[in-house]
Amino acid sequence: MTISISALRGFLLEEALSKLLENSGYTLIDRQVLNYPDRYPEFVSRGNGLNIKGRGGTHQADVLGQFPISIPFNYPVRLFVEAKFRGQKTGIDVVRSGIGILTDLNANYQTIDLSGDELLIQRFSYQYAIFSTSGFSENAIKLAIAYKITLIDLSGNEYIDLLETIDIVARRLYRFLERREIILDEIRQYIRFRLFGERPRYDEQLIYSGYFDDILEPLFNKIDEYGDLYLASVNSPFSILIKPSSSRGFKEFIREYKESTFEVSISWYYDEPNFWRISLDYYNQSELEFTFYLPELIKNYIFNRQNSSDVLVNALNAKEQFFESMVFYMRSAEKFITFKYRAPNVFE
Repeated sequence: MTISISALRGFLLEEALSKLLENSGYTLIDRQVLNYPDRYPEFVSRGNGLNIKGRGGTHQADVLGQFPISIPFNYPVRLFVEAKFRGQKTGIDVVRSGIGILTDLNANYQTIDLSGDELLIQRFSYQYAIFSTSGFSENAIKLAIAYKITLIDLSGNEYIDLLETIDIVARRLYRFLERREIILDEIRQYIRFRLFGERPRYDEQLIYSGYFDDILEPLFNKIDEYGDLYLASVNSPFSILIKPSSSRGFKEFIREYKESTFEVSISWYYDEPNFWRISLDYYNQSELEFTFYLPELIKNYIFNRQNSSDVLVNALNAKEQFFESMVFYMRSAEKFITFKYRAPNVFE
């Protein structure tokens, strides 16, 4: 099987993210859509797995998910997740590829020749998120902002244990695949069988031999340990990835308090200034915190200053301007959660 360790890392990271983002509303679209061609005429099967038809071509859709809610004046959102796990920064070519896919899919509707039931076909707004373990080049960031591509940087220490686990599993999987003729789609089906309960199509003799379990079990355990990650919108061209200190604790907290809007304070770690912490106010939940990494441009805006007082002023401005409101969907509670930044009162 001709696939590099780097490609295997990215593949495993994409599968992990599809599970970790599940409670953020991300519902992975699986091969079952092929059984309903009248309802999902846009999906087809190709040698590389599930594909989706655009206006001018077909595109791999193995990590394409749909969110269960939509807001007025917008079509329901479908999100492509692409992960790059490599040493160098992710460049403009990856962003350009995402733009091409979105352009082809979002332009794939014309109504002039349609009538009757054909006009009632469900439409979607396709979006693209790129996760990188090594950050993004400046040109990639600028192009992504121009075309509304979401970039998530996973290069910080908060995710290092997950990435180390993926690296170990990828190397073991690579050695295993050197000795056997197995297509990547078979591995994907087994992973999703374990993570989502999807009914796989695989060689039963191979699976029950225990090979995949032995190789992949550390990854499944690490995903379970992490629990949930949340994609949140903020008052900027960026989205942020919020990680709760305790996924189970946060779910229990939401069940107990019922509210959907919470006042929070925001601080950062001085030894890693782009790593920020969200704390809930008034709820005596000191152990329940959330963390996120600043997008590169906001980090530069705050910390590329020689004067420390300028840094403090810019940090306060950034909190009020960009993070005054952080909104994300929580599937387990079936509602949006809003974190409202509460600026400190010097007179308190």
